[in-house]
Amino acid sequence: MFRRSLLAAATAAVLAAASCSPASAADEVPLGRLSRDVVPDVVAVDLKIDPSKERFSGHTRIDVELAKPLKSFWLHGRNLDIKSATCATADGETVPLTIEQAHEAGGVLKATAPDTLPAGKATIEIVYEAPFGSLSGAYQVKPEGVPHVMTQFESLGARITFPGFDEPSFKQPWKISLTVPADQQGIANTQQVSVEPADEGWKKLTFETTENLPSYLVAFAVGPWDVVKWKDIPPNSVRKTPLQLRGIAAKGQGGRMDYALENTAAIVEAMEVYFDIPYPFDKLDILAAPDFAAGAMENPGLITYRDYLLFVNEDSPVGERQGYWGTHAHELAHQWFGDLVTMPWWDDIWLNEAFATWMGNKIVHQLHPEFHTDRGLMRYGMYAMGQDSLASSRRVHEPINEYTDIESAFDGITYAKGGAVLAMFERFVGEEPFRDAIRDYLRAHSRGNATSDDLIRSIAAHSKDAKGVAAAFHSFIDQPGVPELAVTLDCEGEQPLLKLKQRRYLPLGSVVERIEGQHWGIPLCVRYEADGKLASQCELFDKAQGEFALDADSCPAWVMPNADGAGYYRYTLDPASQQKLTAAFDKLSEREQTVYSATLDAAFSAGTLDASAYLQSVPLLASSDVRETRLAPTGKIGWMIQRIATDEKQKDALRAYGRAVYGPMLKQLGLDAKDGDSDEDRRLRSALIGFLAGTAKDPALRQELANRGRRVLGMSVGDEPGDGKLHTDAVPADQLGTVIWAASELGGKDVFDMLERHFRSTADPSIRGDLLSAMGNMDDKALTERARQLVFEKDLLRRNELGPLLGSQAGTDDDDRRVELRAWVDQHFDKLAELSAPKERRVASLYSANMCSPEEARDLDAKFAQRMASIEGGPRGMAQTKERIQLCSDLREAQAKHPLVIPEYKAL
Repeated sequence: MFRRSLLAAATAAVLAAASCSPASAADEVPLGRLSRDVVPDVVAVDLKIDPSKERFSGHTRIDVELAKPLKSFWLHGRNLDIKSATCATADGETVPLTIEQAHEAGGVLKATAPDTLPAGKATIEIVYEAPFGSLSGAYQVKPEGVPHVMTQFESLGARITFPGFDEPSFKQPWKISLTVPADQQGIANTQQVSVEPADEGWKKLTFETTENLPSYLVAFAVGPWDVVKWKDIPPNSVRKTPLQLRGIAAKGQGGRMDYALENTAAIVEAMEVYFDIPYPFDKLDILAAPDFAAGAMENPGLITYRDYLLFVNEDSPVGERQGYWGTHAHELAHQWFGDLVTMPWWDDIWLNEAFATWMGNKIVHQLHPEFHTDRGLMRYGMYAMGQDSLASSRRVHEPINEYTDIESAFDGITYAKGGAVLAMFERFVGEEPFRDAIRDYLRAHSRGNATSDDLIRSIAAHSKDAKGVAAAFHSFIDQPGVPELAVTLDCEGEQPLLKLKQRRYLPLGSVVERIEGQHWGIPLCVRYEADGKLASQCELFDKAQGEFALDADSCPAWVMPNADGAGYYRYTLDPASQQKLTAAFDKLSEREQTVYSATLDAAFSAGTLDASAYLQSVPLLASSDVRETRLAPTGKIGWMIQRIATDEKQKDALRAYGRAVYGPMLKQLGLDAKDGDSDEDRRLRSALIGFLAGTAKDPALRQELANRGRRVLGMSVGDEPGDGKLHTDAVPADQLGTVIWAASELGGKDVFDMLERHFRSTADPSIRGDLLSAMGNMDDKALTERARQLVFEKDLLRRNELGPLLGSQAGTDDDDRRVELRAWVDQHFDKLAELSAPKERRVASLYSANMCSPEEARDLDAKFAQRMASIEGGPRGMAQTKERIQLCSDLREAQAKHPLVIPEYKAL
């Protein structure tokens, strides 16, 4: 998916003669969409794969329709060693094709025939060999040194595995067959229908023809995989037949999938009831991937996940267990939204990802309300507002002109803003009408493609104001930015009303020039107290300024301009109304209290609230019963310590303030879990421990955690001897990573040696991540360098383990350690980019971590602008990173102009 080494310029292919795709290809190589001169109808892919080898071979047969006579055409393929290519034309003639690599990084091939091919039906056949990819395409994983092969084709991985038409609008049936070693497994999207002996030591597996699918959703796996046959998901009111369910894991790991398999049926059945459409494919396999660039991938019938997500159980850390539910529901939602109905091009990828984000949270909240995923989705939308405030932000429905733009679309704007906008319109339209709109949309476009207009038209048709809702929805997806409502309460007339003005919210230092009259169609809902009663009102506010009349006989005691936090917008209140809202904080709903805290964050980032004033609000936020609201100030306190505290005395004073606020909470909750603790209790405890030990540096807590970490590592504590063994059960699962980190924070070479020893001897993905983070966290320069050298040891790290190791070094607040890391990243960029493929832009993120000055922004640009230019997602990623650095610098300078007054903490 990102830039990688490719074979030299043109991949030689074969004989000349008539072609089977778009006539007379234009001279300009298409780096975006292909023409529709040649359209695939059915694709057959026959692969021969031995996971222990470095290469595999394939034979692809594509039935196509030529719209007009052609001599040459474009298709997709990259790093393919093509042995032969032919085209059988409508008149019965079979001619050879010459295929050359027209653009390496973009994966575009040019096929040329010796003479013009006639319009009509034709069949292209290509025989080739190819190397395995790097976490993209068909690639190798080697858990405990045992080779397996799996796939990841979104967004451009299919073209490095087989030649074809690699775009989501080309949606057709696929016939997959795999020739594999006789003692190994082969799994694909559909049920296996036959197995027959092949060459000596081989067997050929043939699978049922798929439903219509784009190339990015094709998937398979080959190797000594454990295949866990689970009980079928039984029929229900929507689906009349059983659904086969299986778990796929690396050799020896299948027994760890019981929890994941046991809880799958509930999610599938809830989705089926909501959509009123049966699960759309012939089986459901869930695969635990030992190495994976993404979190999960929605391949129909063969969904792939990072293995730790499918290895959870009831005793796992709360975050990991809830992560399973959220991720699993997200991917299962895709089976309808994305797989059954697919966007035609990557500009509409939000239809897949925003919907799965919203729907996954909705279904998990339905099944487990105690997880509070409704609040999680709201917080996710607030996170997106940070990116959406940038000048370099993109629209939800952003044009995608070429391959380097595609990866940029997989970001917080697509997932989080898109999900929040869907939730906002669901509330405004109504839950049942919105559901009916989704059902109609899916039925109308089943097995095909659909666009943003199609979805919005369906939702609008089920609303009370089709024209207004459609225009409002488009206003949120077709322009970037977060609307900000300036709200003034006016009680001078006969009826109280809100005077409203909207504009784009901008952080301090933004280079965006506000557009006069710019506005959104905001589904505005307000809640207020008047005449001794609570009331809510909603209307579509689609003007730059206007009035909102309240249905009250007297002036409200207070007004919350974003009722239940359902709206994707920010607000400001006139000073008197803000004071009244603050006084009514305990009357706000859980979600409204979180919105209140986010409004303070926005004011801080905009420079209208200084650090001292923010600190004055901490007791109020900390008094909330809502975990997210209670903890909201912890990040800001950490930022103040790092960015605006002028000396160690001021840093210590901020840390002491943090301990004064949050220490009593942890004491009341207890350091260790108690019987009857809820998930919220456990998550709060973990967050408090992390803040107090990390940011606030509570010495007694840090030492206690370090002692626990040493016991986990089998090391001595005082007079208590160690046995050198790893004791993961020595502490609650929620504390494991924290205590290992604390041991490294307070330890030296002896701790590092033990961390490395245990890392080399465990295959558990969660524990490996904890150990790597701790090794990267060491304070000693020689040990941090030693940790970095692990990156280059062959087959030691999984590629998705670079993050835990190097991320802990990038996140340090030690300036010298960050400078050392940046020099190392610059020196080893090529190797790190290779290891990070297909996510090479993460190398620039590693280099830029914690930058907050113009000098650092210039340094980043000088070192990485050219490197990122041809990488998928690289150009926009660089622009946003540089802008964030500039905004951080401007905010730091502005806040530093105000005296920092740290108040004495008094709990409310």
